[in-house]
Amino acid sequence: MQGQKKMDTIRRIKTASGHLKAVERMVDEDKYCADVLLQLQAVISSLEKISNIILENHLETCMRSAILRGEDEEIIRELKTFMKYKRG
Repeated sequence: MQGQKKMDTIRRIKTASGHLKAVERMVDEDKYCADVLLQLQAVISSLEKISNIILENHLETCMRSAILRGEDEEIIRELKTFMKYKRG
């Protein structure tokens, strides 16, 4: 990963980390459950955005190269793995 995508990914990871630390602090301080859940949703949303950026980069770089090399079976197996873990 390079350039703007890498910088965006790192920025989003730091944001997600901050949200997660806030969740930890809120649980430790026995904050209202609904507030903790809202903060936790921010973590989940951040991680989904990070995952999408990395997947997009992978499709545009690594998988494109694999297609050109004729590695069809490996690509299909990899895509199936991604689909198992994709929410929705």
